[in-house]
Amino acid sequence: MKTKNLINLAKLSILSLGLFMTSCSNESFEEIAPESNQTPELVEKFFLGDPVKVQNLGDGTYLFNDIIFTEDQLTDTAIQFDENPKPGAQVDPKLGLAGGITKWPNNTIIYVLDSSLSSNQIQVTRNSMEEWSSKTSIRFKERTNENYYVTIRNNGNNCNCASASVGVQGSRGRINMGVRTSEVVMIHEIGHTLGYIHEQTRSDRDDHVIILFENIQAGAESQFRKNTRSQNIGEFDIRSTMMYGAYTFSKNGKPTITRLDGTTHPRRRPELSPGDIAGTNQVYPGDGGGGGGGGNTDTCEGIEEWVNGRQYTVGDRVTYQGFLYERDFTRWNRIKECDTVTPPADICAGVSEYNRNTRYSPGNKVTYRGFLYELQNNFRWSNLGRCGN
Repeated sequence: MKTKNLINLAKLSILSLGLFMTSCSNESFEEIAPESNQTPELVEKFFLGDPVKVQNLGDGTYLFNDIIFTEDQLTDTAIQFDENPKPGAQVDPKLGLAGGITKWPNNTIIYVLDSSLSSNQIQVTRNSMEEWSSKTSIRFKERTNENYYVTIRNNGNNCNCASASVGVQGSRGRINMGVRTSEVVMIHEIGHTLGYIHEQTRSDRDDHVIILFENIQAGAESQFRKNTRSQNIGEFDIRSTMMYGAYTFSKNGKPTITRLDGTTHPRRRPELSPGDIAGTNQVYPGDGGGGGGGGNTDTCEGIEEWVNGRQYTVGDRVTYQGFLYERDFTRWNRIKECDTVTPPADICAGVSEYNRNTRYSPGNKVTYRGFLYELQNNFRWSNLGRCGN
């Protein structure tokens, strides 16, 4: 089942100086914090081989519009990116390069509500979570002892804005809310946390919309560039929660995005589009929440063997050399061995979380973003499967 979706995975073709500007006043929300008097210093990094200009936040993370990357997700030089890897492939010695964007295990976002949040911000957060959980396979769980989670906090800015980690990022994941952040913005930021990127940068967007670069604020042009190697899932969805508004980053009050006939699309609403819902239930297959998904039974029965050369999309499942795998944004995750009736209770029990400052030897095991890894003799990490519930 192919879907109408929101995501541009893999290659974020990347948003530059406009990251820090305010959206046009014609919009009812700002997406990002208001412009300050100081221009932040930007550095060039690479995400899955593409150059990105980001602000170093000084804590091992980098700001990129309303997206927060960890240093593990970025490289100093371009790397070779395999857009169609095979299951079981060993990953780069630097675990972060195992997948530039990683799904949340078990369709569940683990979260912490920071004490800095106001009662209104907490209510907006819960309302936005309800929109996702009532209509898709996504679930939310307040953290107990999990070592991968997203912290939701108040950024102190008096704006209807926010920023968010893209995909699960271990304990560094966060969503930073403005004082006036609304459900429209928060639903969008949860989409980033799930691993989704902006819809208007899809490689096929020119078949559906026109980008009016002459109306875009100086420095923000790169936010509208296409991701030429991105994996498009389903049809372009102009109603997606991940779609920019018609006037976002306008410098003159004129639209920056129109339909092919020159008309503008409506402002985002505090809700998921039908394409968002269908796409999420493809990317995160499960019981479907309000009515979708394909059953999350972790069984190999009826699952086809991986075929070399076939194009797979996020959420697809295959069997390979006796194991069940599920396609992530940029890799395959091993779920279980096919001859076991159910997955082990928790293969990660007693295993410490990966620490970039620790020197590991072959045979060492770590947990990372909800999965168990073992360092092989060639000093590459091998995914041994998903941590238990």
